[in-house]
Amino acid sequence: MQPSTVSALFFWKFHYVHLPLLLNLAKVHLDACGTSVPSESAFSCSAFVARKERSRLSPENLSYSVFLKDKLDKN
Repeated sequence: MQPSTVSALFFWKFHYVHLPLLLNLAKVHLDACGTSVPSESAFSCSAFVARKERSRLSPENLSYSVFLKDKLDKN
């Protein structure tokens, strides 16, 4: 069998019968969490930066501001 570049879901759709033990491991390890702390933090930061007092901030400048705040806070 040749290596393939198809997604993991496509692979398991066809091979779940032949690999039942690995299927259980794949279900645990390929499951994506619904939320993450970094994304929640980014949304919180963007809500603060884009508050009512800064309503004239363009979407592009808002994006740059949130990006810079995230990068500067990590150092």
